[in-house]
Amino acid sequence: MLPIILVVDIATAIYAALFGPYPSVSYFDPTSYRILYLHVPLAWNMYFAFTLTFVFSLLYLIKSEQKHDSIAYHSAVLGILYGVGAVTCGMLWAKEVWNSYWSWDPRETATLIALLAYIAYISLRNSIPDIERSRVVSAVFGASAYVTIPLSYLSAVTFKSLHTQIPQQPLGFDALLLLGLRVVISFALFLMLLREGLKH
Repeated sequence: MLPIILVVDIATAIYAALFGPYPSVSYFDPTSYRILYLHVPLAWNMYFAFTLTFVFSLLYLIKSEQKHDSIAYHSAVLGILYGVGAVTCGMLWAKEVWNSYWSWDPRETATLIALLAYIAYISLRNSIPDIERSRVVSAVFGASAYVTIPLSYLSAVTFKSLHTQIPQQPLGFDALLLLGLRVVISFALFLMLLREGLKH
């Protein structure tokens, strides 16, 4: 199933990027909105992946079961990959609409902090030679680092931010339908990648 879902994900991403509907009214090139179809699924998968790391880190601390540690670790790895993709897409979009790749906007900054926190999680885990101690320490860190996720999400709501939310985007039904499809397919791919990672 993984190759099929991967092909479908790539195909729908290419279609959305080239032919996806975009707002008819905009103060800048409306075609730049098409990156929404890439940026949003990547960002939401990042949030979900780090949420899994949080949940299964806690479960490992409670039950000390290796499978929980494995899920937490592989989710973090995928979360970092999706996070890098989301930040990269966001920077390209920001260049178009804000005329700068990076503006230290609250959402940009908070998301970067979250991403760096989980990169630190992987680094910390790999720096401890004793595997049992490594699992416990990384589980504590993985659960604690989750505070950066609600901070990232709320940063664009609580603080004055250039970053808008989906309800504020001038998207029509067709665009929302395509975005929903992209989110579902991208999420299915995430689950398949996580499943494959847990096999090894």
